[in-house]
Amino acid sequence: MKKIVVTLCFASFLQANAQTNPKPGFVITNANDTIYGMIDYRSDAKNAYECLFMKDGDAKYRSYSPDELSGYRFTDNGIFYVTRTFPLEGKDKTFFAEFLLQGGVSLFRHKENDTDYYYMVDETGKVATVKNTGVMAASPAEVDKAKRDALREASQMFALSSKAQEALWEKEINAVNLTKITRDYDMEYCTESGDCVQFQYDQKASQSIQVKFRLQVSCGIGLNSLEPTGNAYDKENNQTMTAFVPQLGIGVDFLFPRSKQHWSLQALAIIGRWNLSKKMRDLYYSDEETSSMKYWNVEGQVGAAYHFSPKQNISPVTRAGLVIDQAISPSIDRLVGYHVGKGANDIHTAYGFYLGAGVDMAAGSHLFRLTAEYKWSRASFSGLNSSYIALCAGIRL
Repeated sequence: MKKIVVTLCFASFLQANAQTNPKPGFVITNANDTIYGMIDYRSDAKNAYECLFMKDGDAKYRSYSPDELSGYRFTDNGIFYVTRTFPLEGKDKTFFAEFLLQGGVSLFRHKENDTDYYYMVDETGKVATVKNTGVMAASPAEVDKAKRDALREASQMFALSSKAQEALWEKEINAVNLTKITRDYDMEYCTESGDCVQFQYDQKASQSIQVKFRLQVSCGIGLNSLEPTGNAYDKENNQTMTAFVPQLGIGVDFLFPRSKQHWSLQALAIIGRWNLSKKMRDLYYSDEETSSMKYWNVEGQVGAAYHFSPKQNISPVTRAGLVIDQAISPSIDRLVGYHVGKGANDIHTAYGFYLGAGVDMAAGSHLFRLTAEYKWSRASFSGLNSSYIALCAGIRL
């Protein structure tokens, strides 16, 4: 445990001092000059109110507010932010808005706390706001009302097209759908404004959900305990057995880069070998015999992880979720007085939970994870309790 604590403290220290997330890009000054360099790519909320930019040849980042720049953009058709003033909760506010589409009706996006705001601006400068809180309503009627309220101004903006209004109602409110609806409307009704320009931001960054594969190896101390069902002398024996348990896992992580950057959902399948033994005393003859239980265990995990600093190269992480265990090909020797399933070698499915804490370390597009984890499960029919404490190392591809 001391080693684990020291490792986590050292990782937290590195995280606090780690470089942020520099990406190549350029800023556009208020004098319309373009300057190339590196931009710190952070969360949507931070990007909206501050641009950390380091000019090519410089050694330090400089902070720019929306009043100091016309906009900034990540290169290779990356995300494009422009300085705009839009209504926000009843007041006009100036920020770096994400420029999604330029045309007869242009489209911008802004994230404030956990709410997505989309702004449509027509040729006269009229603004329509679409607010998407993502809050689930209690009934279908409330869902319909919330969506009508969110789309009221946008529907008026697309008054010439029943097709666009229908698409607004049927499609989920997100950047991809609103961009397509607005572009289609512009191409049909706003041709005098010229061709639409869709700013192609980073496809991965624009996705609402990303799926990543993960591999994991782990090893630790496993403990099994059985509830004896024999005579009293059998019950006096210690039924707890321990073993060194190696495991291999494969699974997927579901990331939410544009909404819940700190959270991810995870599913993992793990196979491990349990080889438990214990010297148990026979009270009649005062003899000691070695009892054993051996089996392969297939474990399924479903849960969530919280990443404390998802935009940094090193981030503490915690995990928790539910577990289902299934033993394969079990063999039991000299476990007299213990009931294991229907037959002598039958172990039933067990259910439980897992907890973990550790550190994530980014390496290019991959991520390495070191964690300490605890798992507990119980097969109620057979009376088998299972738990382990393990050190795990994994990579997310």
